[in-house]
Amino acid sequence: MRIRFALMTGFILIAAMGASAESQWAIKEENGAPVIQTPSGVALSQFRLNVKIHQHPFFGGFKRESVTQGSDSAGSYSLKTYRFSPISFPGMPPTPPAPFQARLELRHYRHPEALVATLDYNGPPPDAEDGVHLGMNLDHFARGMALHRLKLWWLTPTFISDPRLLAGENTLLLWQRMEGSDYHLLVALAGGGMVGGLKVSDFDQFGVSFSSHDPKFAPRRIPLFAYAAGNDPYQLPRDAYAAAFAANGYYGRLRWQKPYPEIFRSLGWCSWNAYYQQVTAQKLLASVQSLKSHGLPLGYVIIDDGWLSVHDQKLIGYAADAQKFPQGLQGVVRAIHDQYHIPHVGVWHAFQGYWRGVDPNSSIGKSHRLFAGDQGQYLPDPRNGAGESFYADWYRLLESEGIDFLKVDNQASNSLFTNGLLALFVSAEGEQKNLQEAALQSFPVEVNPAAEKGVKVINCMAMSLENAFNWRYSNIARNSEDYFPRDAADIKNHTFYNAYNSYWTSNFAYPDWDEFQTDGNDAEYQAIGRAMSGGPVYITGAPGTERPEVLLPLVLSDGRLLMLDAPSMPTRDSLLTNTAIEPKPLKIFGTITRPGMKAGMVAAFNVDKAAKGETGELQAGDVDGLTGAETAVYQRSSGRVFLLSGRHPRMPFSLGDFGSDLFTLVPVDHGVAVLGLLNKYLGPAAIVRVEQDDQSVAVQLQEAGDFGAYCAQRPASVEINGKRLPQCAFTYSQGLLKIPQGSFGGATGQVEVRLVR
Repeated sequence: MRIRFALMTGFILIAAMGASAESQWAIKEENGAPVIQTPSGVALSQFRLNVKIHQHPFFGGFKRESVTQGSDSAGSYSLKTYRFSPISFPGMPPTPPAPFQARLELRHYRHPEALVATLDYNGPPPDAEDGVHLGMNLDHFARGMALHRLKLWWLTPTFISDPRLLAGENTLLLWQRMEGSDYHLLVALAGGGMVGGLKVSDFDQFGVSFSSHDPKFAPRRIPLFAYAAGNDPYQLPRDAYAAAFAANGYYGRLRWQKPYPEIFRSLGWCSWNAYYQQVTAQKLLASVQSLKSHGLPLGYVIIDDGWLSVHDQKLIGYAADAQKFPQGLQGVVRAIHDQYHIPHVGVWHAFQGYWRGVDPNSSIGKSHRLFAGDQGQYLPDPRNGAGESFYADWYRLLESEGIDFLKVDNQASNSLFTNGLLALFVSAEGEQKNLQEAALQSFPVEVNPAAEKGVKVINCMAMSLENAFNWRYSNIARNSEDYFPRDAADIKNHTFYNAYNSYWTSNFAYPDWDEFQTDGNDAEYQAIGRAMSGGPVYITGAPGTERPEVLLPLVLSDGRLLMLDAPSMPTRDSLLTNTAIEPKPLKIFGTITRPGMKAGMVAAFNVDKAAKGETGELQAGDVDGLTGAETAVYQRSSGRVFLLSGRHPRMPFSLGDFGSDLFTLVPVDHGVAVLGLLNKYLGPAAIVRVEQDDQSVAVQLQEAGDFGAYCAQRPASVEINGKRLPQCAFTYSQGLLKIPQGSFGGATGQVEVRLVR
């Protein structure tokens, strides 16, 4: 008989399979060990625990002890406990008794169906690196997409046909089995001092490994991973992380639990690619003047790295470098506000102060509690709130100088500072608490007092569990490695990484696709990606290189971004497909919902560096949740409208070498589909509401522009703000009604278009 072992330490199992009272999957037991059964068959089995202590491995599984009932903020659950049971292997020397005790707690929730598990550990410190590994089989695995750690700070997608092919550390794995069409999701968790990652062990077994990065640290409770299964791959991570956060009591909160800072609903500019670390007040003002002269309605400026007072890569003071900013930050902020009427200015700083932390012999180093880290690097003390005053004093000064928000970089480098000295999750959680609470005092999001609190902070170089799980108030995070405008390979990589990384990042914050430039051939390629990101959009580049024709379609005339309802996701036919090497475009989608209408947006990109051109197909199902017997599609590249239906369910398209295209999809309602402003990337986002009756369709727009709508028949008449337009003021051809901006007669503010049937 095959023996199945299960350690579900810190284990969360979630099935997003509807709201029925009956379980759609089951935790069955063989010889006391769990096996996870879904409608399509066994999904997880053959669990094995390997705890390494002084490089000696101890193997085992768990035997069930008891079942009780309970409830928490995630709902009611049944609670099963299991005790650790060591094992020996035939033909091998007897294993010495394990020097630890462990007990597994499994909480099985019903609505949504979820299983949350935690390991109680009582024993000596496991090895600091991969000290705990839970191996498992993913039965009948067919194909999957993982998000792989690139360096310390970033994630990239990778695609596999066998989980044992995964290299390095991975944050999540989404896959389908050989049977059934449902999706399965496994996400690594962290907590209790430990940080997890999906990886292959020394014994070539896939599983989740945990590290503390502190050889003296002995954990007590370890969340391990989350599993979800269901027909909706976009709901799985949301349900998994929601249950994980509720069950494990993380300090952080999830994206939908925090407000979005209004500052980032406008177009911005960042100094980094323009000047790198040679930024000065004079250069900033030259760029701002150029941007304004090009008619670009900016909402904010980011003063990136290079403004601080530093020595030997360490922070020596809170104030700006006096040579670069002779009037301090206050002087340049005042000029940006008063002369150029840009309402907001933010500054960059590193999480630990600067790249190598804080100079302990400086005035700020002597005035605040620092932690003496590895290789002489000091950072604000992350223990028990001791370092919060470092950030609080700094942020009060920045606030007094007119700074509105922060970009906090280098967050995932805490392991380089506290390695071997402090457990990584303890280090990062403590430092995030210091920063988040200080930012809440000086840079809060202005919301109704009854609403959830937030801060105006961009998290950067931070795509790691120990950071994302502790973003309590900050709600924007960089979503990929930097944008490198002169690297042809990176141009495609950047879009490829961002599209798939959003599947992870968007659970914790709105994805920031990084700054981009408009002086290259990839300008519209990048602009369309930013429009679809669902997060902030800001540009960079030398003065005079700005191209308004690329940027103005992103915004309304006052600089407000036209945005999706939520961050975009790869379409289902892209989600598990390596579009960087397979001969098909990458497609991402999002929705725009307004009273009386719901639209879908699909962007397509050629991300294959070896493909000079690609062909693809669009279908209404590319936008999850978009329903209707007929769907009108407006293709930006051709300026034409097409109709998808049961008779014509697919629309072919083609892309060039660095090609991209954008499609607006709107269900046809009584012969009409309102497309919005065609001169914008996200045209439906310019709509305020749509109202229909038997006589007409009334469309309220945020402002005038090139309006478009699909109409099965030519309207009897067209009105703007109650005045009938002459026939020459609009066109109707092949189902597409177009009203050029000039036909609005210079109207400002909101306008109404009425199509009379």
